[in-house]
Amino acid sequence: MPKDLFDKIEQTITSTGKAAAKKAREVADTAKIKNDIRVAKRELDDLYEQVGRQYFESHMDYPEADYIDLFNLIEKIRGDIKVMEADLEMVKEEE
Repeated sequence: MPKDLFDKIEQTITSTGKAAAKKAREVADTAKIKNDIRVAKRELDDLYEQVGRQYFESHMDYPEADYIDLFNLIEKIRGDIKVMEADLEMVKEEE
């Protein structure tokens, strides 16, 4: 085979390898950024939850009109949880 053919094959393999490496870096970078976004959103959700919990605790006796239905629902669910926890304790004691 002529040397030119080997040079062309070598050049093709090299350029293909570089393109594959570049694509692999892009995929890895994209995955890292997506993961960073997911982590940041989770942290943001946790902060929103903390703000909401603190607001609820500090305003539960006198909620603003916009929040009365939500506060009542929270109190109802808290009561339901207490009942279910008591039921669970009774079941455990019977075992």
